[in-house]
Amino acid sequence: MRSNYRFLCFLFPFALVLSNCDFRTPPNCLMLFQDRPAQLSGFSISEEGLANKSGSPLYWSRCPAGMRYTNSNTCSGIPLFLSFDQAINYAQDISEKSGQNIRLPLIEELEDITENNCINPSLNTNVFPAASTDNFWTSEQHSFRDNLACSFYTYQGLASCLEVKSTEHPFMLVIERDSF
Repeated sequence: MRSNYRFLCFLFPFALVLSNCDFRTPPNCLMLFQDRPAQLSGFSISEEGLANKSGSPLYWSRCPAGMRYTNSNTCSGIPLFLSFDQAINYAQDISEKSGQNIRLPLIEELEDITENNCINPSLNTNVFPAASTDNFWTSEQHSFRDNLACSFYTYQGLASCLEVKSTEHPFMLVIERDSF
């Protein structure tokens, strides 16, 4: 009996710590921003379908590559799912044809637009109306394995550089420029 008492006294501090933890799932970003249509998380948006976060030289396409922004705050079409090399080449082709510096974003740039207070997807759906929960290619590759590249999982905004380059994923495009 006495040993049981000691064991319970040992576990009691751990039980107190665990009882104070909040294990609730963060809210769904789609639902969170649906009720707040004017909330843009520091972005300014243009009629051409671009979004710029204050103080950044990057202009984000509001729709994934392959889709087109419509003036009713939606995206039409089907997002492209390409391998890493195909996605990089796609961005380079668009860049050359348009005369603008268009590319896939860096992990750090995707982290900068991630919403930390909601998930599924962890993006502001008022700014990115076709945001989905998926692995999106970044422009970065694994540092020493040629067959791996980096993707960004939009469920919670986490990056991984362990994606096989031949895997097909959607991707976003950014433009580096001074203003709209």
